[in-house]
Amino acid sequence: MKQHKIISVSEDSIAWEMNVETGDILLSVNGQEIKDILDYRWLMAEENILVEIQKPDGEIWEFEIEKDSDEGLGLVFPPGSMGEDRRCANNCIFCFIDQQPPGLRESLYVKDDDPYQSFAMGNYITLTNLEPEDVDQIIKHRLSPMRVSVHAGDMNLRRMMMGSMRAGYLFKILERFCKADIDMHFQVVLCRGINDGKHLDTTIERLANLGKNAKSLAIVPVGLTRYRDGLYPLEGFTGEDAVKIIAQVGDWQYRLCSERGSKFVYLADEWYVLAGKDVPYYGDYDDFPQLDNGVGMMAHFHNEFISTLEEILVTIQSTMAPKRVGIVTGVAAGTFMRSLAKDYKRKFSNFAMDIHVIQNDFYGPGVTVSGLLTGKDIINQLTGKCVGLDTLFIPGNAFRIGTKDMLCGATLDEVSQALGVEAVIGSTDGGEFCRQLFALCGFDDLV
Repeated sequence: MKQHKIISVSEDSIAWEMNVETGDILLSVNGQEIKDILDYRWLMAEENILVEIQKPDGEIWEFEIEKDSDEGLGLVFPPGSMGEDRRCANNCIFCFIDQQPPGLRESLYVKDDDPYQSFAMGNYITLTNLEPEDVDQIIKHRLSPMRVSVHAGDMNLRRMMMGSMRAGYLFKILERFCKADIDMHFQVVLCRGINDGKHLDTTIERLANLGKNAKSLAIVPVGLTRYRDGLYPLEGFTGEDAVKIIAQVGDWQYRLCSERGSKFVYLADEWYVLAGKDVPYYGDYDDFPQLDNGVGMMAHFHNEFISTLEEILVTIQSTMAPKRVGIVTGVAAGTFMRSLAKDYKRKFSNFAMDIHVIQNDFYGPGVTVSGLLTGKDIINQLTGKCVGLDTLFIPGNAFRIGTKDMLCGATLDEVSQALGVEAVIGSTDGGEFCRQLFALCGFDDLV
């Protein structure tokens, strides 16, 4: 039976209260061997568990524990000892990690490709580092939905794009997931002249034909930074390219909507920006199956913002205090945010909103999304331009989750001090962001 050495115990946790100590060994949970992190997480979801611990002197302790289903024991194991945090085994021609500049925090150079992270965090994985027994574990533990990076329905093309012979086994694994009733969402990183055109048609068709467990497909444009020396030669898409891709995918949406009851395939917001077109309406995204992937984010944000605004208007009886705020955004969302600001100002003429579109000098002009903005670029481009602002909103997706740290290492406080204005993290939820604006005017009870 596989054993797992405990390297620390979280203070005040269940294990701490049971006098489990560093150096003890976890033998089993509910009499079952724990092969990997999937087994462990699955067993921890039980509310009543029997835990078997071996002390350094060989004595076996058993604990009968009653807990909440989402409550852990507080045990910490050596990194990688349970097979978690699988790393990517590919050499993709479009890999964004390979295009990172030097000097960033170490975690930004890590190439994750882990099935548990796909299930728990919504990460997209390639499936190329899985053995048959790993697929068995996913099925056993019902990790549904899974999110899979496909890139090409032609397996020879997928092998070339991903630099891995194992990339050709994709549909064998996907078919196993279908038989096990595992739902799947897919992603294609589209590269100009490589997997677009007829190859994109093939990819959409093969994935849609998997049946009811194939839930959605996102088509996102390849992200190209200025750090591509020595990498595979790739070109960015033009506005004319984007117009053609929108029409091509639109044909598929029309066909699949009648066949499946949903559009199935959705384009990232960047395609519409690049083509100079308005993003689709809120209702065109079905139930927003790819929102976590940034697909439909503008339409969703706008709907939530306006809905909340109308809801709050019914409540407010007094006059709002005059305010002026600055809102930072990337090039891709610049026109969208200016339009949103106009909608807001029409309701409250004494509320000024300055939209600051930041060019991404850090990564280069090919990167236009707000989630990859850096504090350095914001400071360089807004120095001297924040005079008179009450608050400067910086998009929340530009910060590392759960922190006030940006990609370049700058913190929220450092940006605030450098620009001489109170900088705050703006919510990526349109409704919550609307409430943040009203809170500035003294309506704190609305937040």
